[in-house]
Amino acid sequence: MDPTTETPPRGLLDPRAGDGLYRESFIPPAAGLGDIVAHHWAVHWDLRGRAPHVVEVLPHPAVILVVENGQCRVHGVLRGRFSDALAGEGDIFGTTFRPAGFHPLFGRSVAALTDRVRPGAELFGPAADLFAARIAAAPVDDRAALAEEFVRHRLSPPAPVVALVNEIVDEVLADREILRVDDLTARFGIGKRNLQKLFREHIGVSPKWVIQRYRLHEAAQRLDSADADLATVAAELGYADQAHFARDFKSATGRPPATYRG
Repeated sequence: MDPTTETPPRGLLDPRAGDGLYRESFIPPAAGLGDIVAHHWAVHWDLRGRAPHVVEVLPHPAVILVVENGQCRVHGVLRGRFSDALAGEGDIFGTTFRPAGFHPLFGRSVAALTDRVRPGAELFGPAADLFAARIAAAPVDDRAALAEEFVRHRLSPPAPVVALVNEIVDEVLADREILRVDDLTARFGIGKRNLQKLFREHIGVSPKWVIQRYRLHEAAQRLDSADADLATVAAELGYADQAHFARDFKSATGRPPATYRG
């Protein structure tokens, strides 16, 4: 992880394990893409002569466009853990979309991408391979502009509902008091069934999943502290008992909260 980063990216498991092994940087989107692109990111590593390093992430509710080794791929929302083994020398460039931001490019339900990683050419044709080649050949500082050019050329005017869905997800992220879908329906005045349809169409997962994922992100961050009290964390994240929290946390991260220290 880049030592200049103040805090590890949310969702990254065992963040300090990567200290000194790779560098990660984040680039904000250009003006006018605020409802489409969350950020761009770049990872570089040089582990020649060293053992591979496995990075594990609890993915966000977002589609990601990735270029690695001259190949373009699209990650739908992955509901499980994502692992990637960094070996030798290499770099990855990615564009993370806003929760509903990929829908105006895709033009249909983003649920078709959930739990799938697809070659870019399957979605965008030969242009994806040309894009990957341009990214691979470009200096790091020029890659965000190339990615945004690629996005703009394929972007349909986003419907107002895109901004609404993004706003709802932002609220889940920002307000730890949101623990249930009913909290969202009351706050935004949207029926539960309609909210579920909006999330499935534009994000690919349910509002319940988004709430749970962000609360588990928060749990992992808080358990990074050696003095974190499990019962308190479980209660503040809306769990009726510590055992239920422990089951959910282990299912998501692969390890029980009592032994997790990122």
